[in-house]
Amino acid sequence: MLKTTFYFLILFLLITGCAREEIWEPEVVARVGDRKLMASEITAWEASLRQANVSQEVRSAFIRNWVEKELLYRAALDGGFAKDAWVMQRLDEITRTLLVSRLLEIEYQKLTTPVPSAIHTYFQQNSHEFIWSHLHLSVDFWRSNDRKGLERLRSNLQRGRQAGIWTGNAGSLENGRITLDGPESASPEVWKVVLRLPLGQVSKVININDDYWVFKLIDRREAGEPQGLDDVRDEIVLRLMEEARKNIKEELVRELVNEYHHKGRLQWSSQPRSTVTSAESTIKETQEIIEK
Repeated sequence: MLKTTFYFLILFLLITGCAREEIWEPEVVARVGDRKLMASEITAWEASLRQANVSQEVRSAFIRNWVEKELLYRAALDGGFAKDAWVMQRLDEITRTLLVSRLLEIEYQKLTTPVPSAIHTYFQQNSHEFIWSHLHLSVDFWRSNDRKGLERLRSNLQRGRQAGIWTGNAGSLENGRITLDGPESASPEVWKVVLRLPLGQVSKVININDDYWVFKLIDRREAGEPQGLDDVRDEIVLRLMEEARKNIKEELVRELVNEYHHKGRLQWSSQPRSTVTSAESTIKETQEIIEK
């Protein structure tokens, strides 16, 4: 009998021990209860940072923050805070905001990009608004650590070859176009050089921060000069899209106001009431607001 009891005791300990033993999952970075932080989530988070390399210290801090937040969340649940009046009120506010945002987001998906004629018409009607507020420069640049190669390229540019011919070290040349709006938009060294350039002229080879540069002034607009359509096309598109979104929202609200008013489910006063007013006056005021 004693021997049989001993075997049953050993079996019980083995079973309970296995039940308590944590199962290791390679893809799980951290776990709190049934909530898991997966390796794929870490990878996605690192990609969202848009950094070449994420240090182990930063990665560990992210994981630790996740664990701490989950532990505190569990503690809050155990403490009954899910039914706390303050929490429930704010959850209701957040839910309303999210639902409204999602509704409008779906409605806005019906929008299309403004057609060229609409952009042109808007520009003509509002051209007085589009003025350069600062000195505006469009500048082409060439940068390399190969000074001799850049000198030869500068000579080609001065001879009228638009793109120049690069004969320096392969892969050592960077070329592009930048727009500068006032001295705050560039380093003092760059601004000093391009500010003195005549239109269409090429600068000397300049050493800035251990790199060699050549600049060419493509366009110059003084502060106060009118902007062209090409200069403000993107801004006009944004304005027209914003106006279209506003119109969609107003039309949707107008339809809902009429629907709820006709069903007797809308009461709307222009200001809070300090005294009890008659139903007739409230209905009249609601109707006046709707008709505005």
